[in-house]
Amino acid sequence: MKSPFSIFQILAISKMARGICIVFLPFLLVQNCYYNPFVYDLLNPVIEGEEKAGLFPGSILLALGRQPSSFGISGIIRNSAGAVLTNKELTVTASDSTEAGLDSTGSVDGVGRFYLNLGLGNTTIHITDFGEDVFTFTLNVTAQGLITVTANDSSEYVVEGLIPYDPNNKPVFFDLISSTPENNETIYTANHNFQLCFSDTLPNWEFSELETIINNNVIVSPSTISFGSTSLFNGNCMTIMATVTVFDIEYTMQIGPGIYSSKGTPVTPTTIRFFTQENAP
Repeated sequence: MKSPFSIFQILAISKMARGICIVFLPFLLVQNCYYNPFVYDLLNPVIEGEEKAGLFPGSILLALGRQPSSFGISGIIRNSAGAVLTNKELTVTASDSTEAGLDSTGSVDGVGRFYLNLGLGNTTIHITDFGEDVFTFTLNVTAQGLITVTANDSSEYVVEGLIPYDPNNKPVFFDLISSTPENNETIYTANHNFQLCFSDTLPNWEFSELETIINNNVIVSPSTISFGSTSLFNGNCMTIMATVTVFDIEYTMQIGPGIYSSKGTPVTPTTIRFFTQENAP
């Protein structure tokens, strides 16, 4: 299956989107430039149909002066290692909005995403696991569809990837659900198998196509880690042979939207931070 994305188009659009994010930051920032729905359109210009239909284009909302009193909100919850929190219950414990028809309960699904219909202002959400407390966070939603996490009582979990959508047209997402190295992990060997696992199946790419996709969408900085052979396993995971040449520094690994599911949905861009150390403690 050929990629629906032109690699050069992705890189050019991504660069332009980041520039737009900087210029329009006060107006367009949700939580992360990549997750803003306006920038999402620029990063993923070829997404059509069900995968994109439910997303509110933030620029159109602003231009038309449309101010909904509620939004569908989707986000993803990760632990400090970057792995998603799955299959948990959500309860709204406080809300500034008195709008009818808002959700009072919900759930985190099997791949770490939640979907809630929330009103404007602050909404406090409590997460439990079979009645046991996990953590509580507060979201603020503006009439322009900007969403921020204003409170989080956990040092273990983060809420990210917040996107407003039409409650009558739920969008489809494709997310990174775990990685090796994990976020904030330290690796000690020069040769390491990087592994990325996703929330849905991957296409059965030919080797050369997979190699090109990884080289253009798994970006490690500084560039003192080189990639070797790559392969797919378990249907939704990929492994990359990596060689570390510089130790005792922090690296960032950016996962770009040129990686897509077998249904054609691009991955939500994600950043993993990890460390290298030449000698194990």
